Amino acid sequence: MKRLFTFLAVWTAGMGVCAAAQQGVAAGKEKVYTVTENMRFPEGTLVLRSGEILVSNFGTDSLAPLNREGRGYIVSLNKENRILIPARGALNAPKGMAVKEDCLFVADVGCVTVFHLKKPGVQPVKIAFPEGEVFVNDIVAMGDFLLVSVTNTGHIYALDVRDCEAVWGARRPVPKLVATIPGANGLAEYEGTLYVASYDPEERPGAENGIYAVNMTDLTAEPVNLMGDRFGQYDGVAVSGDGKRLYFSNWRGENGAGEVGFVDLTPEGKNAVTVLDLGVELRGPADISVAKGYLVVPDLPASRVYMVAL
Repeated sequence: MKRLFTFLAVWTAGMGVCAAAQQGVAAGKEKVYTVTENMRFPEGTLVLRSGEILVSNFGTDSLAPLNREGRGYIVSLNKENRILIPARGALNAPKGMAVKEDCLFVADVGCVTVFHLKKPGVQPVKIAFPEGEVFVNDIVAMGDFLLVSVTNTGHIYALDVRDCEAVWGARRPVPKLVATIPGANGLAEYEGTLYVASYDPEERPGAENGIYAVNMTDLTAEPVNLMGDRFGQYDGVAVSGDGKRLYFSNWRGENGAGEVGFVDLTPEGKNAVTVLDLGVELRGPADISVAKGYLVVPDLPASRVYMVAL
């Protein structure tokens, strides 16, 4: 860390939202800002259309991704860096998130929990997953459907959410199994291609643990592992706005440490991998997002979120 400074003005000018005063560090080509306020084992991130960034937190005393303590919460990185959804028993170990209309869908232990953003007084509901599908991990919206990954089984489910208000009624969506990818973890979608990060829940990654591209317009096509023999514990994936880069997080890079980087998706790039030099130690980079000019990287075990200037 070369110097301390207030991140508030920078973030307000660039995004329209901000965190409270943070630390910044210049490291090689990357400038990194650190968010620690109200962070307690942050796992999932989501950038809303407004530019606001949501961060899900376990809120527990120790790192427990499958806990059922009911202490989970979601922070909104705005001027107050406030807790948007407090720990009142509705969330256990919240992970990936997605928004459809006025509904916020949150992956949690064995279920997806749904909140109404415009009606805070409405009780959240839980969409239960089949028995054994406990490590519900990430969510991505595709048209009228949500795709949801379950890491311990590698299953990917679809939820029909064309009528979000029905979530609170008799027509609550039922998870439908649509695909299987080993250790399916983080999800991202761009122009009909679903990207799936693979994470071995037994923490013994092998050749099948890479990042897969799935052609959602032709489900008969085999998924393509973009990482070749560069296997690891891939957690989060996010596509740049122009579709040229697929950013990823990895708990176990080639040197055994956590890393973030990107895959070059351009035809001439041929899926070349670049690892970013952040100048900080990453213990467990989780569900990343691309914001306006920034890569949002939660470091789950460290209870920090890094904002990487792109």
